[in-house]
Amino acid sequence: MLKIMIIDDEFYFREALKVSIPWKEYGFEICGEAKNGKDALERVADLNPDIMIVDINMPIIDGLEFIQSVKEKGIESKFIILTGHSEFNYAKQAVQLGVNNYILKPVNEEELKSSLFEIKEVISKERNVKFEFEGLKQQVRDSLPLLKDKFLNELIQGSLIPKENETLKKMEYLKININSDYYLVITIELDCDESTGWDNEEKQLWKFAVSNISSEIMGEKFIFDICYDIDDRICIIVGIDGAQNIGDFLTLLESRLELIRSAICKHLDFTVTMGVGSEKTELFDIPISYKESIIALKNKLTLGKNRIILYSLVAESGIKGTAFSGEYRNKLLMNIRTADEEEVNKLISQIFMRVRGENIHHQILFVVCIEMVAACMEAIVEMGLHIEDIITGNSFNIIEEIQSKKSIDEMENWIKDIFKHTLETIKRNKISKASRLIEEVKNYISSNYQSSELSIDEIARNLFVNYAHLCFIFKRDTGFTINEYLTEFRIKKAKELFDSGNTLILDVASKVGYADASYFGKCFKKYYGLAPSKFIENIRKT
Repeated sequence: MLKIMIIDDEFYFREALKVSIPWKEYGFEICGEAKNGKDALERVADLNPDIMIVDINMPIIDGLEFIQSVKEKGIESKFIILTGHSEFNYAKQAVQLGVNNYILKPVNEEELKSSLFEIKEVISKERNVKFEFEGLKQQVRDSLPLLKDKFLNELIQGSLIPKENETLKKMEYLKININSDYYLVITIELDCDESTGWDNEEKQLWKFAVSNISSEIMGEKFIFDICYDIDDRICIIVGIDGAQNIGDFLTLLESRLELIRSAICKHLDFTVTMGVGSEKTELFDIPISYKESIIALKNKLTLGKNRIILYSLVAESGIKGTAFSGEYRNKLLMNIRTADEEEVNKLISQIFMRVRGENIHHQILFVVCIEMVAACMEAIVEMGLHIEDIITGNSFNIIEEIQSKKSIDEMENWIKDIFKHTLETIKRNKISKASRLIEEVKNYISSNYQSSELSIDEIARNLFVNYAHLCFIFKRDTGFTINEYLTEFRIKKAKELFDSGNTLILDVASKVGYADASYFGKCFKKYYGLAPSKFIENIRKT
């Protein structure tokens, strides 16, 4: 309902106007009235009418003065002027004041109704625009944290144009600190690996918890900004006042970081490792400090997790140490050729034990891992096998794979997995395994098709077969993918259940491994040309 206020010095006119039009029927209500402009001004703020019907000629304050005063108060009402005068100067003044319509007395009801409906449509459009505008403003407010995170990420990656005025204005708008004399970057990595068992949602929640703890402890002493880098690590960009002694600042910073590390260790069920870059004098040198923090962080491979690693300290240590001698290489090759899995695992364990004991530099550790994988690949090629049968992934890159590992344990397990798959492939290659493997897949599906969690990955794990190799052999020898075979098997089983009298679609879907009955229905219709309900109906008819 739109609220209407009538302002006219004639009592009987006001009364007649109130009963002359079925206001509620047209979506209006009379919220109040006044006998002159002064009286109306005292009431208009409380009544807050959407539309005011105002007589021009009134005592004390006339209609035009009243409208002027209302406008000055910022009240956004619409106005219809009523008057017995038709002079041009009245109309001109009314237009200048933003009056929506100008009606002569005596009032023609149809003309008044037409004016009211026009104003109603205008108000409706204005409210829609305002609603959309408020929605857009809210979207902007909601997106600011994401925009800030994106901008900070571009800053640490070195993607921003240095000293560009527009860049600095955006940073200022996003409340990013651009006024410090020095900057340094701290990168925090959650000490989790595949054994942690977190799904992506859990990881994001724990990362958010670490960010909150870090912000709370850092906020007591430092000016900083926080974001997440492209590898999902937490990055803190700390600003340093030039008046501070750098040595004292770094001591205080390290003590704060230790508080963060110990708080996470105490209150959360995991640990974190922190890499700290060195301080830089320029805002756009932040990427250098960030890269230093990553280098420091990578040293957790040899120094261990759950600690604070300063770039200044690891940079001084230099690169030294080795762990993969020619003797180890020759022994590995010999035991791969004989498919002696126990001996291969023993040798790999000895190499990593030496790495841990001698505190070898992380870059040397990368080289050791590359050399071990190279030895494995040499044996694979030598025996006429395909590397793709051993190592999954369309674009396998040894260096990227090794650098993605977050601990020596994870790296050791990864190396052992590669050798394990190699030895298994060698053993299976000695017999005609393709048909046997396919039968094993079919038997496994026959035994486990009722589980909605059944996947190719599960089948590969349980049959101890490389995922890509399994898919390739099955498709090559049967003409079907494993997923196609599994779907057809399940749908045929579903048909058997329907044929035997089971008419509960949800129950049948569940029994053949579909958690989603709707998706089951689509698959069933694809194979038999009928939806399950129609299929059951046909069975009943026959």
